[in-house]
Amino acid sequence: MTNPKNKGSILVICSHSDDQVIGAGGAMAKYANEGFDIHTIILSFGESVKPYVRREIITKTRVKEAQRADKIIGGKGVTFLGLKEMHFEQDLKNRGLDKNFKKIIRELKPVKIFTHSSDDVHPDHRATFKIVLRMYKEMKLRADFYTFEVWHLLNIKKRNKPKLVVDTSATFKTKMKALKAFKSQIDLSTFYNYLVLNNFLFFLINIKDLFNGIKHNTKYAEVFYKVR
Repeated sequence: MTNPKNKGSILVICSHSDDQVIGAGGAMAKYANEGFDIHTIILSFGESVKPYVRREIITKTRVKEAQRADKIIGGKGVTFLGLKEMHFEQDLKNRGLDKNFKKIIRELKPVKIFTHSSDDVHPDHRATFKIVLRMYKEMKLRADFYTFEVWHLLNIKKRNKPKLVVDTSATFKTKMKALKAFKSQIDLSTFYNYLVLNNFLFFLINIKDLFNGIKHNTKYAEVFYKVR
């Protein structure tokens, strides 16, 4: 039975299984509350975070964490492509996954697409943008296409692209709760990840969203840049 409140699908495409929450978690939760179906495609399992753990174990863990975070924000599901980190474009081509990737997008019929910015410092994030933009053009999609920032947390760079500002004051706590679902990245067995993700990263996200809120006359906000 069709949900009468449904306003369409919103698709978030990212590299690793916490990027969607860092970059757009507040907006995802807000859109879900407004009646949109939120779907996420994650290109890799992010197993390189713990190279000493068997791939199948960390893969299973990351999938469960992403599903848990998705449930917290009110999402409708997460799809993993399982591409090799640092080799997204090559692996996508070698494994012939273009057709399957496009099929997923076509079936979801998104009204909005969110992905990484083209100049993010992480090479996987830049590769993700290139892949999504290429598919957007090849499929001749008409969805609004926006980018978010993950490692430009303080948004030092000036951007001239049209902005979409989403007031996330009511969903900021939901975003932070969802981010904490990724426990495999913040345990004490990997001190660097614990230090960065459990302390510094959470602090920067709070400052970033608070600063965006102040700039746009609200408490918290997420800012996106329109590509198409």
